[in-house]
Amino acid sequence: MEWSRLLIAERLGGHESEQRMNDVRTPYEIDVDRIAFSNSFRRLSRKTQVHPFCKNDHVHTRLTHSYEVAQVGRSLGKALGQRIADKLPEGVSSFDIGLIVHAACLAHDIGNPPFGHAGEEAISHWFASSNGRNVLTGLSGPNERDLARFEGNAQGFRTLTQTENYLFCGGLHLTYATLGAFCKYPWSSRKAMDGEKFGAFISEETILEKVADATGLVRREAHKWCRHPLAYLTEAADDICYATIDLEDAVELNVLKPREAYDLLFSVLKDDVLKTAKAMMVSDSAHRVNFARIRGFVFNALINGAIDAFMNNYEHIMNGEFSGELIGALDEGDLRRKLIVDAKEMGRTRIYVERIKTEVELGCFATFECLLDAFCTAAVECFSQIESPKGETRLSWKSQLVLRQLSDHSPIKSNPPPGGKWSKYSCLRRVLDFIAGMTDNYATSLAEQISGQMHHAVY
Repeated sequence: MEWSRLLIAERLGGHESEQRMNDVRTPYEIDVDRIAFSNSFRRLSRKTQVHPFCKNDHVHTRLTHSYEVAQVGRSLGKALGQRIADKLPEGVSSFDIGLIVHAACLAHDIGNPPFGHAGEEAISHWFASSNGRNVLTGLSGPNERDLARFEGNAQGFRTLTQTENYLFCGGLHLTYATLGAFCKYPWSSRKAMDGEKFGAFISEETILEKVADATGLVRREAHKWCRHPLAYLTEAADDICYATIDLEDAVELNVLKPREAYDLLFSVLKDDVLKTAKAMMVSDSAHRVNFARIRGFVFNALINGAIDAFMNNYEHIMNGEFSGELIGALDEGDLRRKLIVDAKEMGRTRIYVERIKTEVELGCFATFECLLDAFCTAAVECFSQIESPKGETRLSWKSQLVLRQLSDHSPIKSNPPPGGKWSKYSCLRRVLDFIAGMTDNYATSLAEQISGQMHHAVY
């Protein structure tokens, strides 16, 4: 792969008039702004990062997590750009590399449904139920499997390229470079093994191919490519943040003791840096101040670790032969690798199994069951009406009310998907767009309304 193609500033679905010759921003700055000001990104403020419906305002939401990942991603991109400055095409700087990774990191969770990973599981669980299987009747095997396995990464790719802003006409019109850096799993659902993540639904396969072709990704087989090199930095930024910041949230919620988190974070620091960091600490109970003072030291060590791993594996990455995570590629004895491994293990055994968190996540299954029963039934009825040659099939009153929630994005009203015709698959995909885009609050409120738990309307 070549950096001249990997960093291409051409836009998906964009027009020459969009380049705005007098715009003071670079193409990659425009990408950052389009994502940051999008409706889908704004709604992340009411979506779960780890702890649903948390009343403590210091605990991260999906929005604050995404902002922090983006800052780390920008530093990673800039650091890599400085290391490979002699390999960059003319006119591209380390600052540009930082912006591309910044944009990809901002968007990395934009496709996550309400309640985070629990929401993904709840959607897949519903499609495995009798109601879900009935809805999928008549679909081809690949399309059925595609709908039955909800994947936030693929939903994010669809949001950026299809449904946000320019509906079915390129989405946000981002550069191919940013879209490449966003795709951590550049293959479609038909190529994913059971339980394996993927980066595109069948509905976005042609778009994924455009991104891969424009950026020059190495094709492994049909509908599957190697990663864009900067996608490894996007993943590393996410790993660095959730492995360390989740510790801070756990302390805030009394799931961990402050000293447990401090000791784990300190384990990555060398003696001279450790001495400086400890000297800046106040009492253990002032954990917010302590985390603020030591966080930079920890991030600096992990960022350097990720870049060291990238450079150690540079040829394999550029040839499309590398697999796995950057920090995971460091030597087993490397303290930076050990911190990420230990922090993830603490998350699995102590943080993500916390009782109050899991109780709320259990309740989200009922929320999704209610929403999916109503919306998927309406989608199937909608398709039957579209297919009816003389209008013999009519939507039930309930399905009309349900689809009205989608407003102009309903399959009845909105532009047809690429191909110019609504199918059962595309109708179902459209209502899943709506449900996946909901905030935790709205999903819960709407499910209560649908199930008859009426509240006074507030206008």
